[in-house]
Amino acid sequence: MRASDLQVSLPMVARETTALEAARAIAADDLVGLVIADSAGVPSAVVSAVDVLGLLVPSYVVDDMALAGVLDEQAAEEVWAKAGQNTIGQLIDDDRVHIYELLRVDADDTILEVAARMANARAQIALIKGSSGSDAQFVTLTALMDSILTFCAPSDTSHDDA
Repeated sequence: MRASDLQVSLPMVARETTALEAARAIAADDLVGLVIADSAGVPSAVVSAVDVLGLLVPSYVVDDMALAGVLDEQAAEEVWAKAGQNTIGQLIDDDRVHIYELLRVDADDTILEVAARMANARAQIALIKGSSGSDAQFVTLTALMDSILTFCAPSDTSHDDA
């Protein structure tokens, strides 16, 4: 099995993408992160879904967790509406947020090669070299783990009480 056997298309975001749009993309496809495209539309980096969540939760609530418990639903709706206007660009510019360089793998790399590279880079998403722009293809950590598990013997979950 090769990297090309695991390739998928993923939504890409730009600096101008709002937190709300990014959150919708993550939720729609159960993504662990999003690929950030540069101004030319070329995939260049990855931001984790948790960091996108951080765009939606105001820092004053994170700094004082008690606020989260006392704000009612109406106040929370106002928080979400305002926070949804934040952009991926704000996340990129935030020194507290780690934006991951996009790992690149060859289409003919074996699953073991891809796994080793992704583990070494701590990458959840890798770009398949030779694909770019709207035709970019990726390997996700989830797809990689699924393929690895096909080679593993199923675990024995039965228990003998005798």
